[in-house]
Amino acid sequence: MDPGTQSLLSILPELPDLLSVRYSILNAIRQEGPVGRRSLVGRENLSEREVRAVCDLLRQQGLITAETSGMKVTAEGESVLDSLQPVVSQWTGLEELGTELCLKLGIQKVVVVPGGDDDDLVKRRMARAACAHMAGVLNEGSVVAVTGGSTVAAIADEAALAGLPGGIRFIAARGGTSGDVKSQANMIAAMLAAATGGSWTPLHLPETLAETSIGPLMEEPSVMEAMALYDQTDCIVHGIGDALELARRRGADEGTLEKLAEEGAAAEAFGYYLDRDGSVIHRLRTIGLSRSQIDRIPHPLAVAGGVEKAGPILAYMKQAPGRTVLVTDETAAMEMLRLSGGETK
Repeated sequence: MDPGTQSLLSILPELPDLLSVRYSILNAIRQEGPVGRRSLVGRENLSEREVRAVCDLLRQQGLITAETSGMKVTAEGESVLDSLQPVVSQWTGLEELGTELCLKLGIQKVVVVPGGDDDDLVKRRMARAACAHMAGVLNEGSVVAVTGGSTVAAIADEAALAGLPGGIRFIAARGGTSGDVKSQANMIAAMLAAATGGSWTPLHLPETLAETSIGPLMEEPSVMEAMALYDQTDCIVHGIGDALELARRRGADEGTLEKLAEEGAAAEAFGYYLDRDGSVIHRLRTIGLSRSQIDRIPHPLAVAGGVEKAGPILAYMKQAPGRTVLVTDETAAMEMLRLSGGETK
């Protein structure tokens, strides 16, 4: 913290709490707007009267508008939020938390967003942080591969306002599975392209394939196009899953589940099941982004949060590329530090 800021906090020690409250309310209006005041009650343990006072101040400063449909953030409010984000992270301790965790994991960077009881809100916070990182490292014409999952899908919902460069080409990093259509890699790639004015290349294959099917499918023109794009990928955006939970979703039989449990399966990413030391103990037969291709990608971006993901994240980071950037939330970050103790990667 610079000397000027330290002096400021010496004379106004209440300033971080005051800033945090007003920033939180303004950011909530951006994320949920148009929204009414009653929906914001309870944030930061504020009463309806206190929320009304903050909102009146924000409106007087021209940072929000109050309409019949609810409150919305103005362009000036958007600018203020973006400018204050690093300051708030520093003053709330999230920046320091991310730095400490980064050293533990041995990766390039860890971005920590505020936690909370609202899972959807936390996912939106992580999605916004992921979009901000992508906007800073991608260029027009970049190739971005994406996996599936609800957290990665949230990024597509936030991408329209993220200021990403135009002309990005999005591609699914793996085939499809059963479950929510919106959480499929192909759908996420398509939504990202639509939100940013880019293009997308589908991979219309099931995630798991029979060994005898892989050879012939690799000769298909659409698959050959996808494999060529994987070699040109500038950024991979992916989640990190709990191994046994994902195996159950994929319909694994009891024998496979027991084997994974016996071998200490902790995490899954890119079709690889990993134990707590990051060693591969099982791999799906699939067509998609390979491990050798992942290792060559300049900007690997992992997005995962929630206290239950702390173990899987730690396991994956044991073998993650050193250039990896992790976006996570406060509860997961604190649990990872607790689990990792004084050990570094």
